[in-house]
Amino acid sequence: MPNIEKTIEITAEEDAGRLDAFIADNSDITRSFAERLVVEGHVTVNGDKKPKKYKVKENDYIYIYVPKEEVPDLTPVKMDIDIIYDGPEYAVIDKPAGVTAHPAPGHAEDTVVNAMLAEFEITDENDLRPGIVHRLDKDTSGLMIIAKNRDAREKLASIFSKREIDKRYLAVCWGNPKTDHFFIEEPIFRHPKNRKKMCIREDGKYAKSEVTVLKRSNTCFLAEIRIYTGRTHQIRVHMTHAGYPLAGDEVYGNRQSLKMPIARQALHSHRLSFVNPFTDEMVTYESQVPTDMRELIKRLKL
Repeated sequence: MPNIEKTIEITAEEDAGRLDAFIADNSDITRSFAERLVVEGHVTVNGDKKPKKYKVKENDYIYIYVPKEEVPDLTPVKMDIDIIYDGPEYAVIDKPAGVTAHPAPGHAEDTVVNAMLAEFEITDENDLRPGIVHRLDKDTSGLMIIAKNRDAREKLASIFSKREIDKRYLAVCWGNPKTDHFFIEEPIFRHPKNRKKMCIREDGKYAKSEVTVLKRSNTCFLAEIRIYTGRTHQIRVHMTHAGYPLAGDEVYGNRQSLKMPIARQALHSHRLSFVNPFTDEMVTYESQVPTDMRELIKRLKL
């Protein structure tokens, strides 16, 4: 058995479905990873290994051995990513939609990390995500900060954790809000059934978004959204909960928003402002709206 990162113990309170689905629904493990753990023999039920299709029964004691994450092959790969700022301690890039932030299953060499290793000399002991200070969803475009060394990564990450950074996004949404300015303060938690989604739940983590409508029609609008926290899928979850899903969002969208002509969620990180921890000066970085969102805005006459 490989080196173990952690163990998880679960006792079934009632009869349930198949083993891999039960693990995903009752832990932070994804369905695909749960299936792999069962198949590779890292899961026991009442002390015995079971197939992934085993039906969980009431009072079953499930013990999960989670192996340590394998260090990916961080191969530098030249990619077409615009550099907004290039300084001695960090850089700011304009991430295109469709690019994952760091290596993960299915994305070994086509990530921001691979591109930045080809672009800069990064001296960071983080074996899994060197230089990564924060992340954007794969299909969200816009500004990302890349640290060039460990000290820079830790100082810049502290700005995010202490909420000392002003993060603003542009989004095209379906719907017609009654007001041009409003706040959404709703706690966010991982979805109990679909581990790849988030949802609003009372026992979730505090999350706050500020929405300013810039242009509108009777059925859709362009908004600038400032997030005061950085929860997974925060804007997408908040806007759907408020009744204004993002255009093209296949995970959180509705029938109307998915008819809007764009092939990904219409969300772009367009502005970052913070005090540079190395100069103590306030800095602001901005990014132009990408072509696909610009064409969407034009077609919707916003």
